Amino acid sequence: MRQIAAIALISAALAASSACAQNLDGLPSYHGNNDQFGEIRIWGNETLLQMLTAWELGIHEQQRGLRFSDVLPSGAAAIGALYTGVADLGLMGHHGWPMETLAFHEVYGYDPLEIIVATGAYDVPAKMPANVIYVNRKNPLAKLTVQQLDGIFASQRTGGWNGTKWDTSSARGPEQNIRTWGQLGLTGEWTDKPIHPYAYDLSANSFCLSMQRMAFQGGDMWNPNLHEFALNEVGMLFKPGPRPPQGCEVIIDSLAKDPYGIAYTAPQCARKSTEVKALALANDANAPFVEPTKENMQNRIYPLVESIYVYINRPPGQPVEPKLKAFLTYILSREGQENVLQDGGYLPLTPEVAREQLKKLE
Repeated sequence: MRQIAAIALISAALAASSACAQNLDGLPSYHGNNDQFGEIRIWGNETLLQMLTAWELGIHEQQRGLRFSDVLPSGAAAIGALYTGVADLGLMGHHGWPMETLAFHEVYGYDPLEIIVATGAYDVPAKMPANVIYVNRKNPLAKLTVQQLDGIFASQRTGGWNGTKWDTSSARGPEQNIRTWGQLGLTGEWTDKPIHPYAYDLSANSFCLSMQRMAFQGGDMWNPNLHEFALNEVGMLFKPGPRPPQGCEVIIDSLAKDPYGIAYTAPQCARKSTEVKALALANDANAPFVEPTKENMQNRIYPLVESIYVYINRPPGQPVEPKLKAFLTYILSREGQENVLQDGGYLPLTPEVAREQLKKLE
């Protein structure tokens, strides 16, 4: 498997070399001196194998004493492997879900250390993207704030999750619900028309949990009029015959037929439809509105931009284990982020975010 991944990496590097690359000059270089030894056990998301392999091969040039054992069944296994002691590092294509980090906290009495190691994908199948907001092409609306997203897709609540803590500061009443297009400033025939929200099923999937964390301030109370669609029909992807429609495809198809609909989904799901359009978003009414373009996600100014995460078990007040610190320092270096760029799926970090993550290792 490692040989196959290495071959795929070379192909991705060749493809990336001809593309317009993000400038990584502001990132620090990695300088190792072969002073680290031992095995790093990694559990996590199988879609990250190619990028992980690039990091492991890259640091090997300067830390030849490090060995890696990779078990990548799913991101859902990452944090569980940490608190059961079979992993040193959990690699995830999504932010840790409250039920995952809470389980770790129950075992150790503190949260796992979270490190952002890359920016999410843009328009790449099977890679974790940002949520993009779509409406029917006939809808005159062009932009929304994150607070308005909360009003549309969510409902009144008594609080929300902030990591492993319940935070009542995110409580809000029903007066902030947005249920008609007139409440968003549309006039004429749109004034009293109801908003029809479309979304994935509200099970443990990254898309709905990202919305809860980024737009609902950790709340989990949704609009009761939500039209839900299964992200994937369980088991159907592995059966013979034609591939069944995926949840995002059904959402876009439904939105294309409904002038009063609104939905969130991945950019690649809507690229073939001429009947829907993406909306610009702003963090608040005083912030600039940002279009969901690759450049804006790469620069991390799009409000719902996603990240790729690493979690480790670091007791409060204790240093990061040296071999883990060396590996994470490499990942956050210019060389490590060049590996992300060469992967061709995910996006590198900005120098500012990389420096913020490096401070967590001190």
